Amino acid sequence: MRPFWRPATAFALALLCVWQGVAHAQQQQPENIPQENSDSVARAMAGGLLERQTGAAVPADKFWAYEVDFNLDGLSEIYAYVADPACDGVKCGLFLFVLEGDTYREVLSDIPGARLAAPDKVSLGTFKRHGFFDLQLDQRVLGWTGDRYADASTFPATLLDGTVFMAACKKSKSSEQPEEGEAEKIAEACQCQINRFQTIGFSQAELDQYSASLGENFEYPSGGKDKAWQAVATSGSDVATGCDVASGKSQWPSASLSHGDQPQQKLNFDGFLGACPTQDFILTNHKTGSHDRALALCGCLAREIPTYGVSQEGLDLLAQYYRDELSDADLEAQDADLLTSHDKASEACLSQFPAK
Repeated sequence: MRPFWRPATAFALALLCVWQGVAHAQQQQPENIPQENSDSVARAMAGGLLERQTGAAVPADKFWAYEVDFNLDGLSEIYAYVADPACDGVKCGLFLFVLEGDTYREVLSDIPGARLAAPDKVSLGTFKRHGFFDLQLDQRVLGWTGDRYADASTFPATLLDGTVFMAACKKSKSSEQPEEGEAEKIAEACQCQINRFQTIGFSQAELDQYSASLGENFEYPSGGKDKAWQAVATSGSDVATGCDVASGKSQWPSASLSHGDQPQQKLNFDGFLGACPTQDFILTNHKTGSHDRALALCGCLAREIPTYGVSQEGLDLLAQYYRDELSDADLEAQDADLLTSHDKASEACLSQFPAK
């Protein structure tokens, strides 16, 4: 398993910075304001989540946090590291917060020793399982069960007859005028998929159905069967992409979010993220409805608003607006473009925000 595509590389480097010392890392790296803003948003969000998880406030100089999109849905998960030389693996070490339903849930606590993994030996995997990337902690591979991470060695595997799939896969990938060596590469790619299907526990019926979908005249299930088929199709597509990434043929696509195109300024988000989740029109939006979901939406807003060139003064004005200290007219009088930028960021975030 290896790290891949730029966000994952940044993720590994970020954890390495924690381990080696932030001051030294900053001396070695050129300034990256979008990344620094992202880290600042993550830290502002993680403080409260860590306090709730550990039962006590964690001093600001004792933890670092990063945003990593583990399932490429456009909504970043919060990955945090709490430093303690005498860490017991309970209230310190590695934490991963995932929004599930109405609540952020920490998903490493049930895995013995997971918190104690060295940050410089943590990386995202090349493949997904149930929509989330595998996570490697040193020599251990963790896979997503559907609601948490677990040791991948505990997942049941299957033994499949891949004859029909191999034929369908090769046919779907072959060109009318193949180049030299193309047939061998296609065979390797299709075999990679078979191997992964067995690893993730695909059933023979699921493989046969997916094989049929690669050919012509496939009748897509409807009615009560379409949901099960969609799960099979998504897993099949993820496996195919993972194999292409593993071979160096392609990269995982980032989630499509409509960003602004202005240079970002380095911002402090504490005031904004303190006010945003408590604002009624955020908290009562039909896509939120709970404090944690409001926090997640506000985290997205905090990431997107700077892409419209909003300054610290503008962000602080929005915090006042969210605290009901300013009206729409007051805000427009001080910055005529600020509400427009805010509304564009809101539209982008809500368009990607997951259902409950």
